[in-house]
Formats: sequence, structure tokens, C-alpha cells
Amino acid sequence: MANTILGALDVGTQTTRLVAGKVEDKQLNVLQAVSVPTFGVKKGTVRNIEAVAHAIRKAFDEMSKTHHLDIYEVAVNFSAQCIKSTLRSATKTFVSPRTLEEEDAEEAEEQAYSIETASSPEVTLQRFKQRFRVNEQAVESPGGMKGDKLEASVLELLVPRTAVEALHSAVTQAGMQTGGPIFSGAADAEAVLDRQARADGALVINFGAGTCDYLAISNRIVVAAGSLGIGGQHLTNDLAQAFRINQDMAERMKLERGAAQIQPNLAGERYSLHTTFNAERSVSVHAIQTVTTERVNETFYLLKQLLAQQGIIPANLHGGVWLTGGTAALPNMIEQATAVLDCPCRLGVPVGVGELPMCIQEEPHLYATAVGLLKWRFKSMANEGYKPSFLARMRSFFRG
Repeated sequence: MANTILGALDVGTQTTRLVAGKVEDKQLNVLQAVSVPTFGVKKGTVRNIEAVAHAIRKAFDEMSKTHHLDIYEVAVNFSAQCIKSTLRSATKTFVSPRTLEEEDAEEAEEQAYSIETASSPEVTLQRFKQRFRVNEQAVESPGGMKGDKLEASVLELLVPRTAVEALHSAVTQAGMQTGGPIFSGAADAEAVLDRQARADGALVINFGAGTCDYLAISNRIVVAAGSLGIGGQHLTNDLAQAFRINQDMAERMKLERGAAQIQPNLAGERYSLHTTFNAERSVSVHAIQTVTTERVNETFYLLKQLLAQQGIIPANLHGGVWLTGGTAALPNMIEQATAVLDCPCRLGVPVGVGELPMCIQEEPHLYATAVGLLKWRFKSMANEGYKPSFLARMRSFFRG
């Protein structure tokens, strides 16, 4: 594994990002990162396999030609508004009280898993273990405890089979190999949360272009996860409709003058634009920021309401809120998230890795998902043992 180039692929609604890493002295270092435009994805879901495969191939070609790093196997993310979150539990009873073993816990967990067949319209994206209950008492691990009733719970994320298959087809058509996809929110949490933040409890929000993924951790346990079909593209669409301009012009307007709060020092300024008919006109920055602020507020209030329905109050998560994704860097986003969610918020920065290339250091929130995927893959390989695929070994052999 020490000489293996690890790859992680973040297929987003607007941008596909690829990072390459390497393990040196048991430390994961991120070597390089590239990004290319994505076409054929809507709200995180692959709608055009060939277009997405083309973007992935372009990212891998750039990594190979520009940075001389060849990757054949990658960890890949999944983000879509179609994600469903469900808490499932199962109870195992015994004739008389007995000392519980790890096998009992594993059997109880397996009973809690949803039943999946080849014809199931939905598949499990990811499972997160919850606390056990031994004779109605909540425990982290039942091993060694005595009781006659053991309950296990798991939080499952379910997604349409067709959505997962479309993503997998795009990756394989691009000539890459990958295992099952990883929820983007889980990858972001892996990237930006350290051990203390997980213990204190934290909420990670990836405010991307097409979706807003979230994952809440309390006492080191994932207690809520999911996705809203709202993202930065909605801010762009709102601006396009409000000022009757095309999408490209609205995107530039958002990037140049958009904000999550109205900025008094800019409120009196005018923003010049050119219409399709070359007629020059201008709009007030106050009006632009009114539009973007309304959409940002709506998103955070919807997210807060959704979390409340799942029994999660962000203010009770003492590790605070961590924002990642392209829209997270919108001016005053941190301040607005803090005000709506009523708890400290900050921009997510990858931790727990050695070196980071300059492009990630400059905009760490953009690459949190990809770095998290890389860390996830590194940990899984270390735990299970790693053996490159036959194709990867042959390619490496012929390349010397």
C-alpha cells in the first residue's frame, strides 16, 4: 500500500474533483488535485452517463498528463435529493439472563438491516451503528453485559438502485474501478472533524451546487443524515428570474456580488450587466443580496426544521457546525448560518492528513468531500488489507 497512488472522485452537480494521495510512513498525504466542469448531473443525480463519464475521463487525463499520477481505482461519493434516512431496530431475546458476546451484537444488527434483493428498487447507500439497549438500558457496546433482551439499531440511508447504477456506469465507462459509493456527508465529516469534535457532537453541512447534504454526530454516533435538493444553483436561478438574465450572467452576478447577508457597505452600489441585446443596464447590489439572502435563509431554516423532526437541535451539538461545498464560501455565509442555527459555525478544513497541495490549502471547503473519500479509503484498506486489482497491477507492470 505504501507505493500505491490512492484516488478519490467527487462527482458534483457543477464540478468533478479528483484527488490523488499516497501513504508515506503511515501518514496519508494528498499529492495533487484537479477539477473539471460536470455536465449531465442534476441535483446530484446522474442524468447523462456519457457526459459524466467524459468529465471523469478528463479529470483523470489531466491528473496523468499534468501531474504524472496514474490512478486506476477510486473511492467515489454519492449525493442526491432522493436519499432516504430511516432508523431500523431489532430485538434479540434469551430464555434467561446471560453474558452477552460480540456475536450477539452482530446478529442483532444484521436482523435490523433492511432486506435487499436483486429486484429491490432501493439499495442501502450506508449504515451507521446506533447505541444498543440491554434490558432497556442504552449502552455503546453490549459485550460482557448480562441480560435477556438485546436491542440493536442502525441508521440506514437508502437510494434508488437506478441512481447508484448510473453513477457506477459513468465511472466504469471512464475506465476506472470503484467499490460502492460513499455518502458525501459522511466523507465531509471524515475530512473536517477531529476526535474532539466527534465527542462534543457536530453538524457537517455540504452546501453544494445542486444539493445540501448534512450529517450530525452526537457522542461519536451518526444520529442524522440526509440531503436537501437545494444548492447554489438555486441562488443562480433566483437571480436569473429576478433580473431576467441568462444563467451564465446570473452565476457571475452571484459570485461577484452575492452574499448570505445584505452588506451595508455595498448596498448603495450598482452592478452593471449586459443583456442579450447588448443593452447596458444596472441593478442595485442591495437587490442582488436580498435575493441570495432569502434563498440561503430558506435553506438553513428548512434544514433546522428537518433536524428538529429527527430530534436534533444544532445548539446542543457543542462541536458546532462545519460548512463545506462551493456555496459555503459565499460572503457572510458563516454569520448567517450561526444566526439561523443558533450555534457556532465555521468553514470546514480537512484535518488528519499530512501534506495538502496549494489548491486545497487555498479553498479547503471545495475539496473536503474528496479528501474525506481519500481518508475513508485509506482507513478501509488499512483495516481490511489491500491488494490492487489485477488490472491495476498489469498497468503498473507495463508502465515500469
